[in-house]
Amino acid sequence: MADFPSVGIWQSRHSLKVLDVRDWRADNGAPIQQWDVHYGNNQLFRIEPLGGDQFALRSVHSNLVLDVTGWSTDNGAPIQQWDWHGGNNQRFWIDDLGGDQFALRSVHSNLVLDVTGWSADNGAPIQQWDWHGGNNQKYWFK
Repeated sequence: MADFPSVGIWQSRHSLKVLDVRDWRADNGAPIQQWDVHYGNNQLFRIEPLGGDQFALRSVHSNLVLDVTGWSTDNGAPIQQWDWHGGNNQRFWIDDLGGDQFALRSVHSNLVLDVTGWSADNGAPIQQWDWHGGNNQKYWFK
């Protein structure tokens, strides 16, 4: 496992945009999107070890964690932020792909975070999807 800094951004290899809490929201259910990097607290995430190579990804801005909406196991389920409750839909494996690249894989569904439709646009939603190895599923942590 890579040695991560405690706080940083997750940057898509595909678009060079980063995970971002939409509209600086601090409420449960706020969607996670990609956006140009500005290093605001809505783009900074803490990596919190949970044991068993599992991690929570907590927004510095809201103190909420990334969460697979509705405990879905379906391709296309959106990623949101939510209060920590410890469910497997809030736990992730950080798969080391080499070259400082990572996939974020849900413990609950075994699906990875994916930029919807290979979009390079600001505001493109982050969803979960079967791993296919595309750059829209690969991230750098900085």
